[in-house]
Amino acid sequence: MRKYKFCAGFLSLAMACSLIMPVSAEDYSDTEAWYAKCSQAQTSQAGVKACQGFQEYQKNRKQSLQNSIEAYTSSIASLQSDTTKMEQLAKEQKELVSNLQTQISEKEKSIELIENNIKELEEKIQAKQAEIDAWNAQIENRMKNEQTTIGTNMIIDLIMGSDSLSDMLRRISGVERITEDDQSQIKKLNKLKKELVLQQDEQKRLDEDAKSQKAELESQKQQASRLEESYNKLVEEYQKKITELEAQKRSAQVDMNSIRDFVISTNFSGSIESVSGFIHPVQGGSKSAGTWAYPGGGMHLGLDWAAPIGTTVVAPASGVILYAAAPVGSNSGYLGNWSGYPYGGGNTIEMLCNVNDTLYAVSFCHLSQTIYVSAGQSVSQGQAIALSGNSGNSSGPHTHIEVYNLGSMSVSDAVARFSAGADFAWGTGWSGTGTSCEAGKAAPCRERPEKFFS
Repeated sequence: MRKYKFCAGFLSLAMACSLIMPVSAEDYSDTEAWYAKCSQAQTSQAGVKACQGFQEYQKNRKQSLQNSIEAYTSSIASLQSDTTKMEQLAKEQKELVSNLQTQISEKEKSIELIENNIKELEEKIQAKQAEIDAWNAQIENRMKNEQTTIGTNMIIDLIMGSDSLSDMLRRISGVERITEDDQSQIKKLNKLKKELVLQQDEQKRLDEDAKSQKAELESQKQQASRLEESYNKLVEEYQKKITELEAQKRSAQVDMNSIRDFVISTNFSGSIESVSGFIHPVQGGSKSAGTWAYPGGGMHLGLDWAAPIGTTVVAPASGVILYAAAPVGSNSGYLGNWSGYPYGGGNTIEMLCNVNDTLYAVSFCHLSQTIYVSAGQSVSQGQAIALSGNSGNSSGPHTHIEVYNLGSMSVSDAVARFSAGADFAWGTGWSGTGTSCEAGKAAPCRERPEKFFS
């Protein structure tokens, strides 16, 4: 999970940077359309000029983003323990990353399109050159044939060599055919040659554009790497500071009326099949943070399992759903986003499981908006219950998992207890690890999820 707030100076700078774009007769805001247009050969000088303007627009756009990244990085260095600033800064980083990823994606598509268009253009140039050569040969042959027909290739022959008036008229007629018909063909030939020159120039421009975009792509990937590195430092600092705030938020009395529709009712009378062991609930990914602390410090009461948004989450054992709600978007998570229940959990599920005749409660947080189950529903081990996401107080796509050992508590007692207060922590609280099973706490106690899922 991660958060951050930013200084007004950064926002002002970011806005100022976005205004440095040059004034142009063209509207380049639809960058995807302009990439598509300028990734192929232009058929007019006006088109070439417009694409040159788009290249300049892209340079300014890149510089604006670079200025914002530098401001973001320097702001992180000045942070101390202000979690509100950390949360705001994290939001700004997500916007920068989104902007940068869009540009990277556009460039990758553009480079592929350019390379395909260059191949097509090479074929057109070869065809155009062949057409020009054929026209040249045809015009030369026609002129030679006409000269043979009229018996002259010099104007003096026309005047001095005519045997009679009718002979002169015949020769004049032949010359007119050359000067009218062949001149028309020559004009067409010249037009073809101009088209060929433009195509050759465009081939050169596209070659240079592809090289330039490949270089910029590498630069932007380095920017993305720098952003990720800075963001990870920010998250690390945030995780160290957030423990107390998170405990306060999650320990606050919940308004049961606001979540009643998502909580199991007390009239559940079903039983839960006992299974011999848990299976891993997330079908892919890897551990990103363990229990009881984050890698960089700061208390962490569960297991974070990083996986792409949309990864299947299954029931680790047969059981019953105590709570299931998806109030926010699948990829709406950011540091300081306290949406969902428990606060900051985003889209969440709580379920009861029976493993070797011991009752367990298992929590899943930060899920996608796709949840397949509802409160009161019985599920079988391995049944899909949701898709993973990035919701609530989250720094990236992952599923947060917590496990509570309820000991020999009956299903009906557990249902009644949860239905009364929807306490995801089962009385163990949110402020420390002294209520863990391994610390000797009697059930209900917190289990280390890694004990079951690795």
